[in-house]
Amino acid sequence: MAARSPGKRMVKKEAEPKYLCPYCNKEKKASEFYMSSDPLVMTGKTTMCKECAEKIARNWDGRTGEFGDCTKASVQEALERLDKPYFDKIWDASYFEYINDNNPKRRTNIWASYIKNIGMPQYKTLRWRDGDLFTNYKEMALKQAQQEVGTASSDEIAKNQEINEEYEKNRSDVIRLLGYDPFEKEQEEDKPLLYSQLIGYLDTSGENDDMMRTSSAITIVRGFLQQSKLDDMIAKAMSSPNVANKSGEIKTYLDSKQKVASTVSQLAEQSCLSLKHNKNQSKGENTWTGKIKKIKELNLREGEVNGFDIATCKGMQQVMDLSNASILKQLALDESEYSSIIAEQRKLVTKLTSERDSYKEISRILLRENLDLKDLLSENDLLPSEDLTDLNELFSAFSDIETEEEVQEDEQSDENQDS
Repeated sequence: MAARSPGKRMVKKEAEPKYLCPYCNKEKKASEFYMSSDPLVMTGKTTMCKECAEKIARNWDGRTGEFGDCTKASVQEALERLDKPYFDKIWDASYFEYINDNNPKRRTNIWASYIKNIGMPQYKTLRWRDGDLFTNYKEMALKQAQQEVGTASSDEIAKNQEINEEYEKNRSDVIRLLGYDPFEKEQEEDKPLLYSQLIGYLDTSGENDDMMRTSSAITIVRGFLQQSKLDDMIAKAMSSPNVANKSGEIKTYLDSKQKVASTVSQLAEQSCLSLKHNKNQSKGENTWTGKIKKIKELNLREGEVNGFDIATCKGMQQVMDLSNASILKQLALDESEYSSIIAEQRKLVTKLTSERDSYKEISRILLRENLDLKDLLSENDLLPSEDLTDLNELFSAFSDIETEEEVQEDEQSDENQDS
């Protein structure tokens, strides 16, 4: 047996470590992964293996088992998952390197050239956020935000303020009718839509004792929001440059949307919330009379009928005069009937004159107190201007009466002077 030389030792070769790729769910050797640019990654390797990255970059078709065209979008998607930067200058260099037939080190595809070039020492510490795409996106977003803030028109500000006011009103109405906030845990940007839709399902008179119906309405409103978000996710997946590889994702979204729609439809039918199965449909709630009745039941300040303006309207006065003239024309009254009517009118005029004088004095006192209260509240900024009534407009009806009295007095004085 040959003796072992004294200066040499037997060095046991260590086994190459293996890591799990979460994209293909396979355990692979360390050499089958790229070097990571993130200093916090203790393994020093990227999360995605080389094979999975190449499939994304070269648009691998699982059905045919062949690679597609290598595009900028597909390369950018692979680089984003590898946390490697994208630079236009490296893309151009890689493209010319790939199409140059005289290059002895020509690569088989653009991705192979790019990943080789991006692995050079000057790029080893750069990550996805250091690339052109991410930097340009940040600059454009910052510039757009500055422009929007600088050029925000008064109409946009007023519109946002109106939306916020409507949101606060709907939220307070929901809490008042239910006694709690059903969307307290929802995202803030989703709440305006949720409250505005839920208020349409609640009984505004306060009769929301049917908890099954109320709970169904809340679930239906949430279902509408989920459908809207699923539609956005489907649109985003459909607009992706690798839409062919996202068929499974799109199918999942469509299945989820179908299940949500089925749940919403079933709850609406069982709780009589849809128009087709609405139990209140036969009561005439959707008619003009039903709507007016509901407004009166709510006792809203804006829903009060201004009978005074209607009674003093010029058009209504003309209609009443024509009606009275038509009645008198058709009646054939003798002297005794005229005398009886005049006597009855005299009693009525005396009674109404006395009442008018009393109410006039009461109105004067209340008006004085009202003006004092308005001044006090205005000084302390406690008076909402939208609930105030213009006194000049309110008392404008009496200006016509005073004008007629002045005309009668002038005519009477002219007659006295002529006589």
